Order: sequence, then C-alpha cells, then structure tokens
Amino acid sequence: MLVLAMLFTVAASAQTYYVSKSTGSNRNDGSKDAPFKNIEKAIEAVPEGATIYVAEGNYFGTLDKGNIPVTKCVKIYGGYSTDFSKRDVLKYRTMVQPNPASNGTASGLGTMIIKVNNPNGEVVIDGLLFDRGNSISYNVRGEGKPEGVECPMMNPIGTCGKGGANLDEPSVCTTETREIYLDTPTCKQVTIRNCSFVNAPNYGVAGQFHAKLIIDNNIFINCRMIACDVRGGDAKDNMVVEFCNNTVLFTWTRSRDFGDMGWAFRYNNRTDSYVHHNIFGCSAFAALDRGLTDTPKDREAKKVTTSEHNMFFLNKQGDLTLPGGGLYMRVNCEDFEEVEQLAEIDGCVRLSDPNSLKGKINEAYLNGFINASYKETLKTDPNSDANQFRSAMGMNQVGTMTSSATMFANRYPFEDALKMFGAVKGFGAQLPK
Repeated sequence: MLVLAMLFTVAASAQTYYVSKSTGSNRNDGSKDAPFKNIEKAIEAVPEGATIYVAEGNYFGTLDKGNIPVTKCVKIYGGYSTDFSKRDVLKYRTMVQPNPASNGTASGLGTMIIKVNNPNGEVVIDGLLFDRGNSISYNVRGEGKPEGVECPMMNPIGTCGKGGANLDEPSVCTTETREIYLDTPTCKQVTIRNCSFVNAPNYGVAGQFHAKLIIDNNIFINCRMIACDVRGGDAKDNMVVEFCNNTVLFTWTRSRDFGDMGWAFRYNNRTDSYVHHNIFGCSAFAALDRGLTDTPKDREAKKVTTSEHNMFFLNKQGDLTLPGGGLYMRVNCEDFEEVEQLAEIDGCVRLSDPNSLKGKINEAYLNGFINASYKETLKTDPNSDANQFRSAMGMNQVGTMTSSATMFANRYPFEDALKMFGAVKGFGAQLPK
C-alpha cells in the first residue's frame, strides 16, 4: 500500500508545473525548483490536463513575440510569488503586457489564443492581467486628450503614432487583436476568472466556441469595441456562456465618430447567455447588445438570454439594444421586464450612489468620457474656380473636410483599473481569492 501511495503522489505532482520569468529557463523541467521561463514553453512541454502555476512577471510569448497560444487543455493560474509560496493576484502580478516591439512579430487574432482539440478537456485561465496600453498607437499631435487624462486618443488600427510605456516611442503601430481569442477550440469547458482586460485595441474576449464558457470575476476596462463577443458555431446545440461578477467600464466604438459598436456584452447567435451580478458602466453605445436574431426562427425561439442582478450607469445610448426602431431600439434597465427576449430579469438596478466609486474610478477619464464628442467641419472657398462653376450649375460646394474627437479610447491607467476589483460589494468583480 505504501508503494502505491508513493506512486500516486509522484503521478499527481507530475501534473503540476511552474513558470517564472525571473528565475526560470525554458531548458528546465518545469518543477518548482527548476521552472520554465515562458507560459508558451510550459504549454508545449506539459501533458494534457496539467496545471501550470505562474509567478509574477510580464509574459507575452516566447521571445516576447506578443502572442501566447494555448494548444492543450491546461489550467493556468497566475499571481504567485517568485518562490511559489504565496498567491495574491494583485500583489504578485502575472502580467500579459506586450510592448510596441511585439506588434511586428505577433501573429494570429489574439494576445492569448485558445485553440485546443480535446473533447473531454478543460481550459482554465485564472489570475492573468492583460493590458495592451503600452503597445497601442496614440495621436502624435496630442489631439483628443481631455484635461487630466494621461495620453491622447488612440489612432485608427494600422496607423502609426507615439506609444510605449512613457509615450516616448515615435513610430508605434496598433495591431488589431483580441486580448483572449477563442479560435473554435474543442473541449467541454473554458473558464476565465480573476483576470484583467485593459486597453484592448478591439475586444477583451472574443471568438467562437461550441461548449461552455464561464467568464467570472474579471475587469474589462477600455475595450475599444466590445468587451465580450463570443459566438456559438454551427453545432446542433447552442453554446453556453455564463458572464458573471465582472466589471465592464469604458467600452468605446469601432471608430472615433462613435458610429457603431461600443457594447459591454453581446448576446450572440447560437449561444445561450446567462449574464448576472455584473457592473456595466460607461458604454459608448449600450451595455448589452441583443440586436442579433438567430436563424432559422425556431433556433431564435429556443435561444436563452438573461440579465439578472446587474448594475448599470452612464451607458450613453441605453442599457440594452434590440432590433428595431431604425437601426436599434434602446432600452433602459428599468424597462427590462417588458423585453420578451430576456428570459430572466430579476435584480437589475441603476447605480444609486456615485460616491461609492470615488477614489476607485479615474475621475479625469470619467469626465472626459461623459463629455466625449465628435465633429466634422467642411471648409470651402466660394471664389475658387471649381466652386464658382458648381454654383452656376446648382451643385454643392466642395472643400476640405476636417474631423476631430475630444476623446477616443485613450489609455486607461492600469493601476487605477485594478482598483475596480472589489469596488462595489455584491456587483462586479470582487477581490480575487
């Protein structure tokens, strides 16, 4: 019996591996005393089903290439001290914070790409702090910078500008990428918990999946287009998403004219979505998007979407969008009981005491977002030959169009973002355990 017990202990410990950016080497065996250096290398080396503990440090791919592919069903837990004796996600930070140099070598559609093939397996991402704020391109002329905000507005995707941690790198180009991308993985469940998704160039978590996705106790702050946009595939049964205990603030739009997108969570087709105990604030369009209609009609009729015990504030167009009313119908949380597309609506409230966020939300950024606007100006010369001719013909004048925005997807201070863990008791992300 003693021999069997010893064999079991060895087998169990062999399924646990360690990663440390500061003390590890990719030529190690991944043990506690000889950890790997990179998360990506650990995933390549360990067996299916392994658990990987990651110490504090900044990890964004082998050779700092900007992407971490997850190709096996593993459980990754960040937030450990260098010697792995303690875990505190906010103190011993396991960062995924790429620098501008990684933009040119990154590949794929996500900073972390989950692409596994194990129908009976499970993927867990717990305690990783994503932030792409240092690798984004910002307006080189300093435009769109409200008073007190640390940097100008974000440039369009593919446009070069200044960037880097101190905004002192002159030629940074933003790459369009999700912070976590689900590349149609095959497994029974993916769980994303106790993570931050800050300063995302487009999406926080996005992609396609066929089984169950749990997104629990995370913060999503300054995601440009949609914080969570995961859809089911063509499988017979709908994918299931449980989006719970998350704090989602400052979701912007596709472009600086505030024309489209700007949602915290999208109820997607071929997906049953259970959304509860979240905070949804400061969406440039609306907190929740229920504007997609599934086909055929019987599939739409079976689709389950809920909104329970969520808190809303300062979502510019409304708290929910539905098809109709021109492009969309806008609905506030007080009227959710009249929305037939929501199967459950209990406990949704509006933030009643803004003072509860004082000292936690960045006030300069909040003020800039509230007053954010876009305008276009056409300058014409009526005495030009072209305009005199057009005037004689009854045609419109031509000129030079200029546009400006007072603020758009400006970098949110990462230290302030972390203050949103535990900001409101009972709603949103609580302090990670």
